[in-house]
Amino acid sequence: MATALSIIQRAMRLAGVIGKGETPDADESADGLVALNAMLDAWQIERLYVYQIVQGSYTWPASTTSRTIGSGGNFTDQRPVKIDSAFTVDGDSNWREVRVLQNRTEYDSIIIKTTESTYPAYLFMDSANPLGVIYLYPVPSAALTLKLNTWQTLQSFAALTTALALPPGYQRAIEFSFAEEFGPEFGVTISADVKRIAGMARAAIKTLNAPSMISRVDSGVAALGRLGGGGRWDIYADR
Repeated sequence: MATALSIIQRAMRLAGVIGKGETPDADESADGLVALNAMLDAWQIERLYVYQIVQGSYTWPASTTSRTIGSGGNFTDQRPVKIDSAFTVDGDSNWREVRVLQNRTEYDSIIIKTTESTYPAYLFMDSANPLGVIYLYPVPSAALTLKLNTWQTLQSFAALTTALALPPGYQRAIEFSFAEEFGPEFGVTISADVKRIAGMARAAIKTLNAPSMISRVDSGVAALGRLGGGGRWDIYADR
């Protein structure tokens, strides 16, 4: 497993800041930890760096408009960066998709937010920090199970000695990308080879993490939608 210090040290060698066998001093290491975590934080909001979609299962009480998620919230799992998709499961184990609204305006346009129904049609998460707030509409009239598929992103390094088990391909991408990002703080010019390998490494994990290119269309547009109740279209096969 890679530690923050080992990544910082290799990135500084790749950038030409230190030589083989040399180690960064305490100030350089501390600055490197801050810069490394800032880079990983930026990666968290890019879908193609998300290496896993994790499904969580939560009990949603009857007649409840919202629930908080995060450490200390109603749902105590880590606050998700983004909810990719959502489903409800009733007492007969029937799954129903809930449309995830991606911006506040869509949810605010609902006039009466306390309307109840057996099954909610929409979900919105206010990405507040440290607790996110999840809203369902219509409000479930009976308790049900909510399934949330959320982005699993890279963790930050708590200390220089913190070790993380990274998915395949990520260590190389992080080390070469961090050389590009951290090197300029020392006034060095990053070599073309380092930039080339950094780009290749990032492209490899983005290709692996790319979502399906089959899009959903209105059921009145595609024959598949008329048959199955919801259309899907393969943009590559044009069918």
